[in-house]
Amino acid sequence: MNAKNLVALREVSREEFLDLASSGVRELFSLEQYKVFDGQKGEEQSHFVYEMGSHRCYLIDLATCYQLIAAYYCGGSKPEILDHLNKIASSIQ
Repeated sequence: MNAKNLVALREVSREEFLDLASSGVRELFSLEQYKVFDGQKGEEQSHFVYEMGSHRCYLIDLATCYQLIAAYYCGGSKPEILDHLNKIASSIQ
């Protein structure tokens, strides 16, 4: 997994998350303090990393979400995945 490409597009507020996921939300996986979600608003799908400790939510692109899911479900190292999630969260200041 190329860690340089795993960054958040931007941070989203709770209200924006609820709007972007107004047609439904799925928790794709959770690891320690993080949850990875996708959400639907009509035909539009968005992807998120949610940090439960700080309650900050980050919008990520489909490629980043795919890389995280593939690593998580296909035998990736949990410490490495956690490191990637930490980098995504710290990519937005």
